[in-house]
Amino acid sequence: MFKSIQQRLLLRYPLLWNTKIVPLGALLLALNLCFFILGFALNGITFEETHRNFFDFDATLLLLSLVISLLVLILWLVNYFKNNILKSFYPTTKYHVFKEWGLIFLLCFGISSPIYWYNLGKETRYRSYFSREELEKRCLTLRAGSFFLDGSYAYHESDDTVEVEEAAVDTVSVDSVETNSEARNYFMYRGKKYKNTSLLNKNVNSYTIFDEKSDSLAIEKLKFWLVTQQKDSLKQLFTNYLKIVKEHQLEANIDAEKWLTLINDYPLFEKSHTIGPQMTNDEYYPDMYNNQTVVRDTIDRYIARDKTGTEQEFYKYYVPEKNLNFNYDRMADAHEDPDINLETLIIPVYFALGLSLLILSFRVTSGRSWLISLIAVIIINIILGICSVIISSSFTYGIGYCIVFVIVSVLFFNTVGQNRTKGYSGVVLNLFLWLLPGLIPLLYELIGSYLRMQYNAVYKVNFQNSTAYQFNQWMENHVFEINWTNILLLSIAMVFIGKKIRLWRGIAEA
Repeated sequence: MFKSIQQRLLLRYPLLWNTKIVPLGALLLALNLCFFILGFALNGITFEETHRNFFDFDATLLLLSLVISLLVLILWLVNYFKNNILKSFYPTTKYHVFKEWGLIFLLCFGISSPIYWYNLGKETRYRSYFSREELEKRCLTLRAGSFFLDGSYAYHESDDTVEVEEAAVDTVSVDSVETNSEARNYFMYRGKKYKNTSLLNKNVNSYTIFDEKSDSLAIEKLKFWLVTQQKDSLKQLFTNYLKIVKEHQLEANIDAEKWLTLINDYPLFEKSHTIGPQMTNDEYYPDMYNNQTVVRDTIDRYIARDKTGTEQEFYKYYVPEKNLNFNYDRMADAHEDPDINLETLIIPVYFALGLSLLILSFRVTSGRSWLISLIAVIIINIILGICSVIISSSFTYGIGYCIVFVIVSVLFFNTVGQNRTKGYSGVVLNLFLWLLPGLIPLLYELIGSYLRMQYNAVYKVNFQNSTAYQFNQWMENHVFEINWTNILLLSIAMVFIGKKIRLWRGIAEA
């Protein structure tokens, strides 16, 4: 089938025939679809994991995609470079170079994106378990339940704490210092004093679908339930939490009634029992209690050996919070803040852009010019790097890059405009094409460095109100748009540049 299609393209559309767009496009579609299916099929959530080791699986797929992409690229280039319309002086239209570059770019994108589609398949699988509404409902329960488990405490700058400046230390009495020290061990809530180790001072495990304000309101509600002894609400929360545990076939050794009894040390909540987020304590190591400042909890924890014979610290009471938090966090990220989106798509797009320009430059010039250009680029970057180190300025590399780009642009367009002999203009053309994609990003960095220098030098105190600072913030908030604008402008510029390259091909060699 592909052979007959290629035969028709050879007679009617030689550009499509020569780029092998049909067979290679079909191969790349199948390849990227396979990686998407692999990402979806191989990343199911079992809820037995509490962490994920990237190097176990994803790194293998990454390496596999690189090997396959490299093999496909080499096989395609071998066939693609067999015939070159531009070097054979075959009659072409004025937009031929642009069209050929566009086809090269599409194929390069397909070659460079299998791992992108793999990760998209993985996140699609994570989103398939629950709708966002159902996931948010479950995460509300899990977040609230984590408040009552072994974890970190909130930090408070107590109103009772007196700040003492170093210069005044000698004038402060010992009693005053002790009072201040005592105040730091407590926090105030609804007019009452509680120890910092009180259950009321606990943090929660949050999820990306919630913001800080939502977390604060959730903690405030749980505190209110405790101090007002709304036991029915607390018991219902624990019941809902343990329903999720049971649904995922995980293990907990307490029920809702027992959980409420263990934590409800009313009214101070200073002696609430510790409930572990899993069976064992990950932070335990055998010599940790040799330090006299570390006091071992012998009420709610005990030391024993696990199935492998390793000494571990076990929680007397536990629920599988670490399993739930890790896996629901992955699902929440996939819904709210996915790694695969238009922002990360820019990575394979930029890679395809650079690779397509490298291939096009080899296509329109020669292997000799291409190799000389590669050496020239390396030398230019070494010189600019050395100058940047000597001058110690963040502007050196960017300004040097722009100067080199202006020089090669003038040389190339001057050669085309005056219809001179080519000479070494093939090297100049290669440098022009290779430097073009980095121009706008480097200008962005130069402007950002200049703006930071301006507001740091002039506005020492209230620099946030300066125009330079506000414009720099605007630029940092629109990096995504600037990158896509760079690609759009480059694509438009290639229409004009393609016509100039076609004219350049018609100039005599010497």
